[in-house]
Amino acid sequence: LSQPIRSTTGSNKLIQVLCKSNIYPSLCDSTLNLDPRSKNSNLRGLAPISIDATSKKVNELLNYLIFVSKNIKDREDLKKYKTCIDEYGTRARRFLPAALADLKAANVVSIPDHCEAQFAGISPLTGRNKAVHDIAYMTADIIKYLFVNN
Repeated sequence: LSQPIRSTTGSNKLIQVLCKSNIYPSLCDSTLNLDPRSKNSNLRGLAPISIDATSKKVNELLNYLIFVSKNIKDREDLKKYKTCIDEYGTRARRFLPAALADLKAANVVSIPDHCEAQFAGISPLTGRNKAVHDIAYMTADIIKYLFVNN
């Protein structure tokens, strides 16, 4: 974002301006507007909302991976899923609370790519990994803006 955003009484306007230059403007807008906390938030209050949304998306994918892996019999396929589970389970759970505390989220962005790489281009998780990647990247972009402008 090229100009600093001043906190306004209209949080909808704040979200609109913040998300306009975000890497994923539509995702940013819908994510922040869906959370009722955003109605009374200033700019610094929007960062934890985006981190919470990222945490929720990571946990949804982690639960899905655990559920699916229980039915996988092929040892090589199971290894791929277990690698993804380990990445989402350890790295994301370690970095997301730190992101909330320190307002840093960029480390989560690489997890979906690492998980995708396990499947050598034929991943059954591409859509889900992309959803996590995009929301984490969106959050990192919001947080980067906070560091630059505050």
